[in-house]
Amino acid sequence: MISKINSLKLLLICAIISSCSYTQLKNEAPLLNRIKVNKKFKINLPENHTDGYMWQLKDDYNKNLISHLNAVWHGNEKGIDFNFQSLSIGQVTLSFTKRKYLDTSDFKTFIVNILP
Repeated sequence: MISKINSLKLLLICAIISSCSYTQLKNEAPLLNRIKVNKKFKINLPENHTDGYMWQLKDDYNKNLISHLNAVWHGNEKGIDFNFQSLSIGQVTLSFTKRKYLDTSDFKTFIVNILP
């Protein structure tokens, strides 16, 4: 009986953790990334603060389709996660610029197709 209860607790914990996790999108444009409505997702970009360059999300995406939740830097080795949640069916393009003051060193674009 005790092992059955422990198994149920473990299953519940795993379900909670997986429901809170973010799907990582990796396909840069022109490739598509597919995600379902009401799902959390992230885009990870390499960012090493020793060189002074930082990624910025361009603010021209459709905010009716996705919500930008936050950005979390995980250190020079793991980079920065831009976290989002899909809100509605459609397609949105997310553009990122890597810059230091007015100097731009890189661009990345991700196309997100949001499905029912």
